[in-house]
Amino acid sequence: MKQNKKLKLGVLSAAGVTGILALAIIGNILIGQLGISWDMTPKKVYSISEQSKSILEGLEQEITIYVLNSEENLPVDYRQILRQYEKESKNIKLLYRDLTLYPDFASEYSSGAEVKENSLLVVCGDKQVYLNSDDFQRTVMNADYTYNTSYELEPLLTGAINSVNDGRTTVIYQTIGHSELSLTSTTQTEGSVVLSGSVLAGLTRDNFSVEDLSLLNVEGVPEDADIVVIHAPVSDFSKEDCEKLRAYLDQGGNVYYIMDAALELDNLHALMQEYGIEIVEGVVMEQNVSMIYGGGSESATPTYILPIIEDTKITHEIYASRLPLVVPVAKGLTLHSDSRNTVTGLLTTSDYAYSKVNLYSQYLSREDEDIVGPFYLAALSEREGGSRLIVLSSANTLADNVDEVVSGNNSDFFLNGLNYMAGDTDKISIRGKEVVFDFNVYSSNEALWIGGMAIFGIPFLILITGIVVSVYRRKRSQGKYSKGTDTVEATGNSEDLKQPDDVQEQTDDEDRKVSENPDDTGEETEADKEKSE
Repeated sequence: MKQNKKLKLGVLSAAGVTGILALAIIGNILIGQLGISWDMTPKKVYSISEQSKSILEGLEQEITIYVLNSEENLPVDYRQILRQYEKESKNIKLLYRDLTLYPDFASEYSSGAEVKENSLLVVCGDKQVYLNSDDFQRTVMNADYTYNTSYELEPLLTGAINSVNDGRTTVIYQTIGHSELSLTSTTQTEGSVVLSGSVLAGLTRDNFSVEDLSLLNVEGVPEDADIVVIHAPVSDFSKEDCEKLRAYLDQGGNVYYIMDAALELDNLHALMQEYGIEIVEGVVMEQNVSMIYGGGSESATPTYILPIIEDTKITHEIYASRLPLVVPVAKGLTLHSDSRNTVTGLLTTSDYAYSKVNLYSQYLSREDEDIVGPFYLAALSEREGGSRLIVLSSANTLADNVDEVVSGNNSDFFLNGLNYMAGDTDKISIRGKEVVFDFNVYSSNEALWIGGMAIFGIPFLILITGIVVSVYRRKRSQGKYSKGTDTVEATGNSEDLKQPDDVQEQTDDEDRKVSENPDDTGEETEADKEKSE
């Protein structure tokens, strides 16, 4: 009976385990087939932003994304992100092309450049964009020699989809003829500033085209100009050139002015003042240590400012994410809104900042001639006619070595302003997501010890535990059997165990008889006594 019960219990246990395993396998297959996944990373690294989803929902043409690798060999993090695009829009088609099987497939799209494995081709009709896999991750070194890595796949891919879908390119004219810095070159010959590579990559990603504009040779700003960028001119603009810019703004144009803080350009600065942005003489010195880059170190300088970021349409994503910016060697701005101009501050100093008027002074402390703050370091002026003017008071903000310090946040700030002017607000917050990798560093001896424990130690512990449990159970079983045997020997065999009950019944009967005839018992006793005498 007991053996049947144990057998039944064992069968039920085995059936339960088998059922659970079957459910787990079927569940995994269904989840894989349906593409169900959950992004549990704190910064949602494997999810796409709401802005990307909005663009995907608005697609009206079929767009094919060719992945230059096989699906199984593509890094799983890229695969997860790409699946989100296919999931969000029925007009996105994802195809894999292994370069070992299709070696010449992408050559016509790459403009003669070397095609890299894991790269993407975004194709819509006769329009295509090639995305190099080398740009999908960006790693920068911080001031404390640690590294930050961010995934740039989403902003690059969304920008490419947007580019091939609507075909509209935002035209930027950059002024030349005043020793300006170029937006299209990361190797500057005109000055010491090397432009951040993130700026050029972002212009391509967000579908901007850049043309040169010499105001000296034209009657006015070209009609197809969406934005005019004045990037750190060394010499002032003539009054005639300023009049051409004024006419362009009055017609609803957009101007982005980035200034060299060491220069006083009277004509240009007078034009900015007409739009409610007054440029203060000198260079800003920040006195709040917490707002100075490297403020606790001896090498910190008050001209390298970590500004307060105001919450605006241009800066909201940076503000909400608490991302830092660095604005080095900047001029101060004061703002004056009026009936014509609506002026908004974007970046601000602390109340303790001042502007050093004498740039050749040997004293960093505030002197009598210096101008007391606070100041704005970037501002936006808008008019009812649609014109927009952004002033950034530091040309070094977009320098490559400065932008790297804040993981490309400076270039994002600049590109956000351009997209705001172009009316592409959906692109403002589509930026790369920082990935945090936690590493443990071990010496060679520690690594050997950990490896040995994993290979030999853990299996040995499992073996010893199994032996101990087995011996314990066996001894416990033997103890129960021995105890049962001793009980049987003490009481006899099973038949003998019934005899004490019979004997007890006979004794009980005799006792009852004695209790019923007490006199008989007494007479017999007297007779016995007489015989004995």
